[in-house]
Amino acid sequence: MSARLNIIVVEDHDDLRDSLVELLQDKGHHTIGLSCAEDMDDKVGKVSIDLLIVDLNLPGEDGYSLTRRFRAAQPKAGIIMVTARHKLADKVQGYESGADIYLPKPVDPEELLAAVNAVARKLPSQQGQTVDEAQTSLTLHALGMKLEGPLGVEKLNDNEVVIVSALARAPGQRLEAWQLLQTLGQSMDDASKSSLEVRIVRLRKKMVQVGAEKGCISNVRNVGYQLCTPVAVY
Repeated sequence: MSARLNIIVVEDHDDLRDSLVELLQDKGHHTIGLSCAEDMDDKVGKVSIDLLIVDLNLPGEDGYSLTRRFRAAQPKAGIIMVTARHKLADKVQGYESGADIYLPKPVDPEELLAAVNAVARKLPSQQGQTVDEAQTSLTLHALGMKLEGPLGVEKLNDNEVVIVSALARAPGQRLEAWQLLQTLGQSMDDASKSSLEVRIVRLRKKMVQVGAEKGCISNVRNVGYQLCTPVAVY
């Protein structure tokens, strides 16, 4: 095995979840098992996740929705779907939701481990992260929907998490307005641009509350927005 990963397994079948966690832990991975999507929000807000292994048929929020939300929050992480749904349409929807690999149940342990290793080879190295942790002034706990800084912690809504995460991971921490709107699932019209500006203003205030400078997100004239404060995304 080439790397030890931080892995979350979301599976509502207790015995299967326990066996998957044990299998991965035996291979040296730091693995947590959860029974539903809501548990991720409650318990994993401060954990950096390399790989999500998720079932589709979950109580409450289903695997497709969780995958889309997780992919938006942590675009560089890996996602493996392990599910009893074998139809082509289900697989296509899984990949479109953000999955890297789609494995039908029952999955052979050797195949799952091979899939984990395949995903691990594609993960960015520690040196390739967008923000140097030693220079970080703010921390975004994407799954916990919290922004932490030297002056405290602020809760963020879904759109604010997406905006901060997208800017923090973008080349040069800069995105055009249409790119942010696309990430938010909105079209590039005047109403959407005005709505985005309002969101940015509110987000700036929250960032300042936790210790960022007032110009933490700057407007780039006729282009978009620039993140001017280092933010680590977990």
